[in-house]
Amino acid sequence: MNVVNIIEEAKIGGPQLRMIRVAVALHGEVNTTIVMPKDNSAAFVSQCELSGVKYKTFNITRITKELSAALRYTLFSLFEIVRLVVFFKKGNFDLVHVSGGSWQYKGVIAGKIAGKKVIWHLNDTSMPWVFRKIYLLLSRYADGYIYASERTKKYYSFAGGMRKPEFVIPAPVDVNKFEPDANYEGDEELIRTLDGKIVIGCVANVNPIKGLDVLVEAASLINKNYDDVEFVVIGVIYKNQKRYFDKLSNLCAENNVNNINFVGGRSDVSALLHRFDVYLCSSQAESSPIAVWESLAMGKPVVSTDVGDVPLYVRDGVNGFIVDCGDYVTMSEKLSKLIESEKLRSEFGKNSREMAVENLDIKQCAKKHIEAYNTVLYE
Repeated sequence: MNVVNIIEEAKIGGPQLRMIRVAVALHGEVNTTIVMPKDNSAAFVSQCELSGVKYKTFNITRITKELSAALRYTLFSLFEIVRLVVFFKKGNFDLVHVSGGSWQYKGVIAGKIAGKKVIWHLNDTSMPWVFRKIYLLLSRYADGYIYASERTKKYYSFAGGMRKPEFVIPAPVDVNKFEPDANYEGDEELIRTLDGKIVIGCVANVNPIKGLDVLVEAASLINKNYDDVEFVVIGVIYKNQKRYFDKLSNLCAENNVNNINFVGGRSDVSALLHRFDVYLCSSQAESSPIAVWESLAMGKPVVSTDVGDVPLYVRDGVNGFIVDCGDYVTMSEKLSKLIESEKLRSEFGKNSREMAVENLDIKQCAKKHIEAYNTVLYE
């Protein structure tokens, strides 16, 4: 089976990592080619090459609030779709897998014009009304749908039942790579600076949707009671998020918070994730966050906002705590429980590992993708 998996955003994050991991897991049964934009693709390309995954870059403009980029999107989208149609036909692909969410239209249109079966992968739980309207117009052209979470499936029920195959497949984690008892290399110098500290960490590119301002507010409250806590944020600070990062920096200064380390992006987060004592997800919206699943596999207790399907795998009081979005007071209280009790951290961490192994391993994800592909192609 030959599958082309296309996404219109090359900045590496959860969907991009999922594409690579699934392609690797399916190797031998499915030949996958990833299509991505050239812009901001360096890290994505590097990960594909390291993993041995075939890829192709195109000049694909993306939807954005930036005026110049929005103008390019309007002017060049038709030409880009034509190029994709040609590539899909020449590549002899059986199936077009459109990743990235409901605003990723070009792959759907190009796939249908090329006469290919199309499966649309949806991974969001909130979209502006204009994108919802466009999705309503185009969704009928997909031959099947993959939802990253039950919440995403429920959200897209507004489109009505179109009697197409539907599958809920959470983002995958390789539980053999993210292993609590393994030894990890990398970031040794940074990790040494954390000696003797309780480390609360998260993996999140700097973006308002990740709720990092809530993390700062929670840290401010925690610092009133503890002086041995450090926060680590692993994530890229892109140019278009500099204003938000400046806001975070000012918020830290206003609250006298000087123990949050924004350490930038990492191609491999395992060494730092292994060092974390507690994983924190402060997001305002998620569907199936890979970083949270990786922390579960690594045997970490998790405190998370109530986003996506996180409550299905982070059971409140069992392997972590769930709090309302934006509620930094409760967040700080739940984090404090874990800061104060090594025994609780150990118990929750053991339960986290079991949850990931039983429900989120890449092997299970791969089987579900094969089922989805075969159903759309042959039933």
